[in-house]
Amino acid sequence: MNTTMKTATAAVAMMGMTGNAWGGERCFQAQEARALQAAAIQQQLMVAAFTCNDVSLYNRFVMSYQKELQASDEALKAYFVRLDGPGGGMAGYHAFKTRLANQSSINSIHDTGGYCATADAAYDAALNHGRSSLAEFLSAQPFSLELSNSACREEVNGEPVTPRDHTAMASAPGQQSMR
Repeated sequence: MNTTMKTATAAVAMMGMTGNAWGGERCFQAQEARALQAAAIQQQLMVAAFTCNDVSLYNRFVMSYQKELQASDEALKAYFVRLDGPGGGMAGYHAFKTRLANQSSINSIHDTGGYCATADAAYDAALNHGRSSLAEFLSAQPFSLELSNSACREEVNGEPVTPRDHTAMASAPGQQSMR
């Protein structure tokens, strides 16, 4: 893979989340963080399909990772339902996906050439380098997660630890975002 290839950095802002009707933790598990990342990157690539005339690449991406994308989307729905109950959770899920699409569209308008170059690099990484899973592709994508809540703390032998996947959520310095 070309080392000068630019990859996507997604900033996902979820502010103003309402109280949790179920009283559970207002944090995200590693699988939920990965689902948030998958949704952000998929929305960016969907916008690139239209903005950059990459429809065939987007369709290949979705077909290549279809089952994993569907499972990830179910995990994303479950995350919002866990936080805010069935009614509020589904509304939060839909609002989140809409914000992702809107932000991706705005980013593509501000710098279409850069956005398309970054998307093409992400497509290349996803489709042309023997990635065996969506998780493997996502782990290679720099990603910044800005949430009003944080990673859930897990305990091992009574000692709190942060899930390993949370450390992968920090954006890599020098990476260009899709905007």
